Amino acid sequence: MITQRFNVPTEWRIHSHYNFYYKGFLDMVNELPSYFQPHSLPVTMIEIGSYMGESTMMFASIGLFKTIHSIDPHQGTEEFNELFGYSWGDVEKEYKLNTRHFDNIIHHKDFSYNVVDKFEDNSIDFIYIDAEHTYESVKKDLELYLPKLKVGGVIGGHDYMSDFWPGVCRAVEEVVGTPTQLFQDSSWIKQIGCIETEDKIIESEPTEPTEPTKSTTLI
Repeated sequence: MITQRFNVPTEWRIHSHYNFYYKGFLDMVNELPSYFQPHSLPVTMIEIGSYMGESTMMFASIGLFKTIHSIDPHQGTEEFNELFGYSWGDVEKEYKLNTRHFDNIIHHKDFSYNVVDKFEDNSIDFIYIDAEHTYESVKKDLELYLPKLKVGGVIGGHDYMSDFWPGVCRAVEEVVGTPTQLFQDSSWIKQIGCIETEDKIIESEPTEPTEPTKSTTLI
C-alpha cells in the first residue's frame, strides 16, 4: 500500500509517536455528524482532489453520505508523483483499491472547474477541498463551489497551516472567513449560513511537538 495517510513515512512523524495525519483527518470525519440534523441524514458531499482515494474511503466509511462526488482528473503535475516516482496509473490503481467497497462514490475524472455545472446551486451538504495548494486555486474552487452548498451546509479542506501554505489560509479567510474548527492534520471546516455557538468553536491545531519542520513534505 502506497497511500500516504495510511502508511506515512517515519521521517514525516516529526516529534510524534503516532500517525497524526490519519488521526487528525479521522477526528474531522467523526465530528461531521454533529453539524447535521438527524432528519436530514444521509447527506451528499463533494470532494475536490481525491488523489489516491484514502480520504474518499474514510468519508464513505462513516456512513453519513448517500452520495460522494469525488473530483480528480488523475492527470497533470503532482509533486508526490515526482517525489516518489508514482505514475498516474499507480495513483488511479490505488484510488480504485481504496474505494472498491462503496457504490455511493461517483468519480468525476476531470478538473473541478470543468464539472462545476453538473451540480445545482444549494444542493450539496458538505464540500471538502484538497486539490492544488496555491492561493489562486483554492480561492477559485471556493468561489465556484460555495454556491452549490445548502444553507447551513459545511465546507472544509486541507492544508490550513500558515507556516506552510499561507495562500490556502488567505483564500479560506477571504472567501468564507475564519474556520469553525481546525484539526491536527491541517483540515478545517466551516458551517455556512448558521449561527455558530461557542461550544462549536473548537480548535485542535497541530501542537508544537507534532508540527513538522519546514523541510518536511506534507500530505
